[in-house]
Amino acid sequence: MGPVFVFGHRNPDNDSICSAVAYAHLKNVTDPDGVYVPARLGPVPPETAWTFERFGVDIPVEITHVRTRVRDAMSAEVASIGVSENLLAAGTLMRERGVRALPVVDADRVVRGLLDNGILAELYINETELLGFEKMPMTVGEIAEVVGGRILCGSGATALTGHVVIGAMEPGTMVAYIHPGDTLIVGDRVRTQPLALEAGAACLIVTGGFEPGSAVLELASAKGAAIVSSPHDTYATARLVNLGHSVGGVMDPAPLLVDPDALLAEVAEDLIDSAHREAIVVDQDSRLLGILTRSNLARGVRRKVILLDHNEASQSAVGIEEASVVEIVDHHRVGDIQTTTPIMFLNLPVGSTATIVAERYRELGVTPPVAMAGVLLSAVLTDTVLLKSPTTTDVDRAVAQRLAGQLGLDAIEFGLEMFRARAAQTGFSAADAVSRDLKEYRSGDLAIGIAQVETVDSDEYRSRAEELASALEEFRLSRGLDLAMLLVTDVVKEGSEVFAAGKVRIAERSLGIDLSAGSAWMDGVLSRKKQVASRLLESIGG
Repeated sequence: MGPVFVFGHRNPDNDSICSAVAYAHLKNVTDPDGVYVPARLGPVPPETAWTFERFGVDIPVEITHVRTRVRDAMSAEVASIGVSENLLAAGTLMRERGVRALPVVDADRVVRGLLDNGILAELYINETELLGFEKMPMTVGEIAEVVGGRILCGSGATALTGHVVIGAMEPGTMVAYIHPGDTLIVGDRVRTQPLALEAGAACLIVTGGFEPGSAVLELASAKGAAIVSSPHDTYATARLVNLGHSVGGVMDPAPLLVDPDALLAEVAEDLIDSAHREAIVVDQDSRLLGILTRSNLARGVRRKVILLDHNEASQSAVGIEEASVVEIVDHHRVGDIQTTTPIMFLNLPVGSTATIVAERYRELGVTPPVAMAGVLLSAVLTDTVLLKSPTTTDVDRAVAQRLAGQLGLDAIEFGLEMFRARAAQTGFSAADAVSRDLKEYRSGDLAIGIAQVETVDSDEYRSRAEELASALEEFRLSRGLDLAMLLVTDVVKEGSEVFAAGKVRIAERSLGIDLSAGSAWMDGVLSRKKQVASRLLESIGG
């Protein structure tokens, strides 16, 4: 199974991304046997980009879903065989590696076909005679190699294209079965050997380790025929000759090829319907990456994830129900994520998930590097609105002070610098404002979305009230929400301008405000979770 992805909620805010990056770092330090990869579920907020650039941290990769992909379940260590190798080599490799199938590749690892034990079984079950070389020619050298014998006469490069006949009859009868260009498998039958050469046999394979007399060798040389001595008996030699044919001649040239990033659930249907038990995983150039078997499907592989800053399915990655959640670190209400086994669920009533992550560093005796201390401090300050939000606790303040001390910074001055930098980097966009940092909540049949923008100057947003109202309604309809809200939180004035669309009366009744003018100022309201969402959900539930 691949790495464990560590990520925050959809429409990620600064706390969500910063906490995921720092926690993934902590996990990699404390669990060297695991591989933890930070990720994000949406665009990077400007304050996050500013912080990461300041401290030299890479932006985490964006993932679109956590559904199980082919690459999560496939076997990457896969035995393969060259298209020109023989069936004996293929069978030996399958037995040594304990596999039922081999992808057939060319010199560039491009997949040309599939050979499996079903093909081999059918080949021999349906066999009534030796395969011969009419459709699949072999050279004298290839025959000598597959039977483990020696070339006594003729060139190893000579190609044989006729039938293969076993010399088990009386010489006079045998001659009637031989045609020019045929190959005869024969023991030490001294009368049959020269008669076969006179009849036009292109090659004699003499079994039992015997060597023909000098007269036969001279006759073969004069006729331009080849003689190969096989150490095996006639039956074994005949079977080995059949195994000397190239894999390319009997393979399935059109096996099921799949992309490594295809959804496993979709590929599974094709694999079950396939004539084979395997699908070959290839890159965009059809080069071999791995193999997917029905046994892989039966293992029920799930992508492993750690959730930061959320624990509700509606806020998590697409396909979270198909993933294996191994840990949750959060500071919100307990949601609806379910797991099949007990996990570490660390949920504390503090102002920021980054606070919990910073405390985990301390508890585990790990000093966060400067870069991680920087992103954690940034997240604590944004999620607690410079430690002014009512969700702020003494733990948040202590963590911010400790991180700022490590960095040699004043926490509040650093936070104000970050908010000003965000304002300078972000051009106004109504559509972005109503959707960028969004949390969705459900109560009964009601779906509510609350976006939040933090700024050092809320006047610009008030002057764009009509644009925001239009964008909010359009966004509400596109997401199927009953109520869509936007909080424009002014970190200097310490309050929020509230905009709403849809079932506005719910917001007015729950928050005690009048939105008839398009928006309403709520003094001292800084926390979406504690001062807005909780009051809405309590009012609806009551």
